[in-house]
Amino acid sequence: MRYQKGKKYILKALPIMLVAAYSCGTMAAEVLEEVVVTAQKRAERLQDVPISISAISGAQLEARGIEGVANLNALAPNLMFRSNPSSNLISTVAIRGSVTGQPAIWVDPSVGMYVDGVYVGKAQGSIFDVIEIERVEVLRGPQGTLFGRNTEGGAVNFVSRKPAGVFSGSVGLEVGNRGHVVTRAAVDLPKMGIMSLSMGYRKEDRDGWVKNNTPGVGDPGKRDKEAYRLAANFEITPNLDVNYKFDHSEADNTPPPSFLYALNGWSGSFPTAYGAFLGGTIQAALTPYLTNGRPKNISTNPGNPLWEKSETDGHALTVDYRLSATNALKYIYAKREMKYQDSIDIDGSPVGVIATVVPGFNWYGDIYTRRYTDYESDSHELQWVGNTDRMNYVFGLYYFKDEATTLGPQDLGIFYGPTSAVRFQRDDYASNTKAKAWFGQIDYKVTNDLTATVGMRHTTEEKSGWTHRFMTSSFNGASTGDIINVPGYKASWSANTPVVALGYKLNETTNVYGRVARGFKSGGFSGELTDPVAIQKPYNPEKSLSMEMGVKASFLDNRAQLSAAIFHTKITDLNVTQLLPGTTSSFLTNAGKAVYKGFELEGAVLVADGWKVQGGYGYLDTKFDEYIDNALNIAGRPLIDTASNRVAPYAPKHTMTLSLDGRLAKTSFGTLRLIMDYSYTAKTYLYAANKSLTAPNAGGSYVVGTDEVPAQTNINARLLLADIPVGGPGKADFSLWVKNLTDEDKVMQKIDFGMYQTGNYQEPRTYGMSFNYKW
Repeated sequence: MRYQKGKKYILKALPIMLVAAYSCGTMAAEVLEEVVVTAQKRAERLQDVPISISAISGAQLEARGIEGVANLNALAPNLMFRSNPSSNLISTVAIRGSVTGQPAIWVDPSVGMYVDGVYVGKAQGSIFDVIEIERVEVLRGPQGTLFGRNTEGGAVNFVSRKPAGVFSGSVGLEVGNRGHVVTRAAVDLPKMGIMSLSMGYRKEDRDGWVKNNTPGVGDPGKRDKEAYRLAANFEITPNLDVNYKFDHSEADNTPPPSFLYALNGWSGSFPTAYGAFLGGTIQAALTPYLTNGRPKNISTNPGNPLWEKSETDGHALTVDYRLSATNALKYIYAKREMKYQDSIDIDGSPVGVIATVVPGFNWYGDIYTRRYTDYESDSHELQWVGNTDRMNYVFGLYYFKDEATTLGPQDLGIFYGPTSAVRFQRDDYASNTKAKAWFGQIDYKVTNDLTATVGMRHTTEEKSGWTHRFMTSSFNGASTGDIINVPGYKASWSANTPVVALGYKLNETTNVYGRVARGFKSGGFSGELTDPVAIQKPYNPEKSLSMEMGVKASFLDNRAQLSAAIFHTKITDLNVTQLLPGTTSSFLTNAGKAVYKGFELEGAVLVADGWKVQGGYGYLDTKFDEYIDNALNIAGRPLIDTASNRVAPYAPKHTMTLSLDGRLAKTSFGTLRLIMDYSYTAKTYLYAANKSLTAPNAGGSYVVGTDEVPAQTNINARLLLADIPVGGPGKADFSLWVKNLTDEDKVMQKIDFGMYQTGNYQEPRTYGMSFNYKW
């Protein structure tokens, strides 16, 4: 019975594929494009890789208007993307339920994000534009053998285009409502001796989509982004290539609007929890700002400007040396630097200090914070890649180091207290990592049709940091005394992440596989806590064992493809983020054990000449086997196992996407195409909430209903006139497009502060037109 609902959604995802089986007569000679991926450190056909992997080509990305990290949601089965509640530059990415819903730099994500194989270490500043994408690869399930730590849920790899060595390029302009303007340019220079060079540029501007009633502060949702890229290839000798890539991305935005969503949270509503003591003053002050659906206006604190800024630089140097026709050495050096800062007002109202009816007490309603983060990472990787008649192999060494520091002035007063209480404080901390690994993987052809894969990675890592929390005389003012000063803490771990897989070719068009893999997510320290003992108590790495079986097949002379997989993942030392009541300070705990299982379907079919439908569906079933509440023993609460009364955070039961790309007409002045994308993400819980607060093993105060967001749907559409002959050496494209076609306005993210909740809504409908010229 558990899978009955999943079957209902499969029927929605596959009708076109079923129709295709009976429509051979309408098919032309057109076939689906062959996608090549590098998921196993070498080029392979997507259909031959024994991994659940989705790959979206650059042509598809361009046609569908997908640029960079922000467009990932539901792009593949069981993939969920959300920007952080407080920032459009901080990502929350989940694959098969593995997620870390925590924006601070002391925690690592559960899904690894890569640009040209280079690891992007933190969630802060991870939403950026990637120029000239050749393809995006989404690998589902643990990738600990070849990709390493923090790929427990999977990995997302953006692969950018290499220089062509031929003079070519493109320019583009896009305009839309709310002042939306995007300009693009890219050029490849003719090969000059041993060097090929390409450059790309993108600039985006847009007004805020909510009017701020507070003057001089800024309208939330404004975008001002710029990115550029340089790639150079040097053919030193016939056997030696050197490639260098540099990418730069910067943003000067305002954060997304945070609205007052409800006057109740984990502690109940204001009338029952605080009304009797405070005479209803707080509720009366906040009620005018309570939302009902997505508002068009917001009010924030006067004199507190809003911004979110980031600046990212990435350098990648790759040296390829071919030892022989079957063996090569590859060295990759990468350096990434990120500066991130924000100024956010996340209480959803301009309410500050409220004088209450209780003598000598004020209630501080303001939640206004800033973060200043500096992050830098360096990595070195050496690979030996080769093959024999029956074997492919890769062996390597890896070293990674990062250093991160966040300075956090705060006007944080969601408590009530004496009027003499000082509510201003600073929360500064650092988190540093050193990781080393060796790895190897061998694929051996036991027979012409049966291939066995074995691999192993051994990783050692060290985490260190410091925390300094102190009171200040005013917002970002001088220190008036320490709250916590922990000058240093350190811990280290090691892990083995093997993989074993079997792949069998049933015939020339159908492959089946089975895979068992281990993965782990790094341990660390909860650097923002208010208890010095708890800060120095590390949380251990989260570990997983995943079993997967799948099939990949093509039909109708490669005019249809279908992939399916079932998986079962057992997680131990489960990392769970909990928000400290009454604060925005979070900690991670090793809460226990969980099982995440489900299945995935993905496919594409040419239903007629010039018409392609593709889509995917993911079903996810989650269960906690052990969940020890209050693992840090906060406030003396007892340790209890609340597993049977818990739901998993950011683990939607259903995800689905459908895409239609159809040729409406082919004329002398261009080819007219219709492109539509539909995505669906089921109801999502924000925390590991209780199913019921009255259950015998209820723990904490978060509860379903209060701490969840509804199902999300989104439709994007584009009418594209391609290959317009406008003269000169190239051709042009012109398109009319709309995003969020049906203007959905459901809440996407929330923060439960206990006494109330704030929420972030889907952005309203955006529409416009684009013009591009390529030669």
